[in-house]
Amino acid sequence: MTWIDGLLIFISILLGYFLITFILQKKGVIEKYGMSLSGPFLLLKTKKGLNFLKKISNKKIFWRRYGNFAVILCFVLMIVMIVFFIWQINLLSEIPPEKKVDLPGPEFALVLPGINPILPLDYLPYIIIAFIVAIIVHEFSHGIMAYVGDLKVKSMGIVYLIIPIGAFVEPDEKQLKKTTIHKRLRVFAAGPTANFIVVLVCLLIFSFVFMSAVQPGSGLTVYEVYEESPAYDLGIRKGSIITSINDSDLTKIDNQNDKFISYTIILNSTKANDTINISYITNGNLYNKKIKLDDKYNYIESYGDINITKIKGKGETGIFSFVDEKNNLDILKNLPLNRDRILFYISLPIMGYFDGYNPLVSPFTESYEITGPLSSLPAPVFWGSINLLYWIFWLNLMVGLFNVIPMLPLDGGYLFNDYIRLVIKKVKREMNEEKTEKIVGNISLVVSLIILFMVIFPFIFKYI
Repeated sequence: MTWIDGLLIFISILLGYFLITFILQKKGVIEKYGMSLSGPFLLLKTKKGLNFLKKISNKKIFWRRYGNFAVILCFVLMIVMIVFFIWQINLLSEIPPEKKVDLPGPEFALVLPGINPILPLDYLPYIIIAFIVAIIVHEFSHGIMAYVGDLKVKSMGIVYLIIPIGAFVEPDEKQLKKTTIHKRLRVFAAGPTANFIVVLVCLLIFSFVFMSAVQPGSGLTVYEVYEESPAYDLGIRKGSIITSINDSDLTKIDNQNDKFISYTIILNSTKANDTINISYITNGNLYNKKIKLDDKYNYIESYGDINITKIKGKGETGIFSFVDEKNNLDILKNLPLNRDRILFYISLPIMGYFDGYNPLVSPFTESYEITGPLSSLPAPVFWGSINLLYWIFWLNLMVGLFNVIPMLPLDGGYLFNDYIRLVIKKVKREMNEEKTEKIVGNISLVVSLIILFMVIFPFIFKYI
């Protein structure tokens, strides 16, 4: 099923949902059960839980300090996101026309599992739970900060779009508009910052608790294998684990790099058309087979600028590369302290789509062993917990970063508006409220349109 087919199915379901909710609204069923419509969303409002938020907000000194920190953090990340968008546009402008077809399309902008390629249906339970967590902590933080600012919260509840997709807290809009700018800034900044705190907590548990229990297993995990090669014809695929080559047991070698060196030395001692034994694991099954080697010279383009005489006539399986120390799970241990590790953390869903490699899912997880106290957990539970933590980390990061963008109606848009309003009040103290709001509105509109262009440009660039 192509993404267009998926999108058509989704639109059909959505139209059916709109029709049913429209009929139920006309018959008064929605209002009868304390629900209401807000655009396409169905809101289940309640006052239950407001006392809980009010109780949490009692430590006002702590929450004000948290709010002040949140404002600074959101403005810093707002600048970071703007710089990122500018860098991204500049990078795209350097791509040759013939390469544009390989760029992501509009489907990558849709937060719809099964339609967005980096949100596959295989991960749907994790994505739904992670998205709900992201929305709940985001909205509840707004509610807590509203109470800290002595603002009324009218209700809270659940948002439906066919299924529950999140939660909301409804502050009193009139009070929010009339309160001081500093209080409003804290309210708007609290949501994204809460998402970033969840990101940090998940990262700590993921790295120091779960990943510390993961150790490299036996054999070499295949990363790239050529089609129409001896290895491919034998059934070896990306994620297969080579346990033995030419009767040399790789599982008895502890260090992954030493395993690769041993594999290379063994192949260099063979010739094209030699038949040797090879053992490998694919989909959990161990195979012991014979493989007739190809000539390494046939893969000369892959080996780059090296001495041809050294490889011509040598034996070759067709396995081009293995999972190594640069892209195995060891890079996910401890906190990412450099750019490459941070990018690896964040890009796993993208790698899963473009490279077919995600070390957190099968078959790649089969090449690792679980050690320590967590080894008592069944493997599906262990790896399921890791994937859930990762998706909570990833979606909270995306929700937080997206919401700091200075574009209405995002939190960043409101933060930007109030900052402009604050600057105008300090520079032009004599300016009346009406003129101030007009200037703020005009600046906000221009900035929002520019940011909107920056957001959608990467997804339409391939068609320009």
